[in-house]
Amino acid sequence: MSEYTIRPARAGDSRGLLNLLSSTAQEGAVRLTFEREPDYFHAASVSTSSPEIWVMDHQHAGIVGTFSIGKRAVFVNGEKTEVRYGSDLRIHPAFQRGRALFRMFGQYRESMQNDWMQTVILDDNKASMNTVGSGRNILPQYVPAGHFTTRLISNRKRTALRTSRAVRRADVNDISAMQAFFDREAANKQFYPCYDFSLIGSDDPYYRGQSLQDFFILEEKGEITGIAALWNQKSFKQTRVSGYSGSLKYLRPVYNASTRFTGMLPLPAVNAVNRYLTLHSVVVKNNRPARFSKLLNTIRRIARRYDVDGIACGFDSRDPLLKVLQRCPGHTLTSQHFLATYQPEAIADINLSTLVYPEISRL
Repeated sequence: MSEYTIRPARAGDSRGLLNLLSSTAQEGAVRLTFEREPDYFHAASVSTSSPEIWVMDHQHAGIVGTFSIGKRAVFVNGEKTEVRYGSDLRIHPAFQRGRALFRMFGQYRESMQNDWMQTVILDDNKASMNTVGSGRNILPQYVPAGHFTTRLISNRKRTALRTSRAVRRADVNDISAMQAFFDREAANKQFYPCYDFSLIGSDDPYYRGQSLQDFFILEEKGEITGIAALWNQKSFKQTRVSGYSGSLKYLRPVYNASTRFTGMLPLPAVNAVNRYLTLHSVVVKNNRPARFSKLLNTIRRIARRYDVDGIACGFDSRDPLLKVLQRCPGHTLTSQHFLATYQPEAIADINLSTLVYPEISRL
C-alpha cells in the first residue's frame, strides 16, 4: 500500500495547504511566498468560480503536495467559455526528489481528460520552467500563449496627477450599461474572465471583497468608454518577501534610502507582506491608451487614501495599455502564459495572435 494518497481537498485541509504554501517560496532575485491566510479556500474561490483542488497526503507528514484546476468563464475567440485554470502546483521540498511529481501529474491527466487549461509561470521560476520544458510523457503539452508584464506602481511620491472630471465611481444605476460595455470590449481579448456586475457586493465567493464603489467609469459624451476597479485582497491573499539573493540583499538599504527622493517603491524587509491594491477589470473603448491614462490618474489619486504603497496591474506584454503603466515609477514582474493539454487538437482553433488579458487579481 502506498504511503501517499491523492484526493480532492476538504474544508479541513486549509491549514495544511497554508503550511505547504509557506514552505514553497518562488525563487528569484526576490524570493516570494504567496499566502492565502486565513483560509486557503477563500482565495481559491476567487481564482475560479468552480474550484477543483487536489492534495497529496502522506501517511505521516500530512499534506505534501497540491494542485488546482478549477473552472471559470472567460472569453475565447469572443465567446464565453468555461475553461480550467491551473495554479498552486506545490510539492514540499522534502518530497520533491522521489516520484511525487509523477503521482501528481497522474491525477492531473485523469482529471483533465480531453480538457485544456490556462496556467501562468513567473519567468524567475526556473524550476517550473524546467519542468514544463522537460518533455516528460506524464506532463501535458504546454503551448506558449503569450507573455505577461505586471507592474507594481508606486503611489508614494505626492506628485500632481492630472485627473479627469469624466471619471467617477460606479453605482447601482450603472450596472446594466457597465455589463453591456464590458461584454462588448472584454470579448476582444483572449481569456478575459467574464463578469456578472449584478453579483458585485453579494455573498458570491467569486466576488469576495468587491464593492461597486471600487469600480470607476470613464464617460465621454454620455457614453461609457472605460472601466477599471481597485481590489484590496489582503484579507484573503498576501505576497510575502521571504528573502533576497545575490547583491540585492546588500544593496537593499542603499536603494531604499534613495526611494525617499525618487518616489520608487522600497524593497520590503524580509518576512514583510507587500502592501498594495490590485487594479483589475480594465476595459477601454477601442483599447485606447489615452482613455486608460485618464482612469489610472484618477484612481491613483484616490488610492492615496489607502494605507498601501502601490497598485498592481498586469497586461499582455504587447498591449498598448501597458505603456501607460510603464510611465509610472515601480517594479516589474514578467511571466509566461501557457495552454496545457493532453489533447493538442483541442486548442487548434484558438487564435493565439490576439491580445490576452491576464487578470492578475484571479491568478
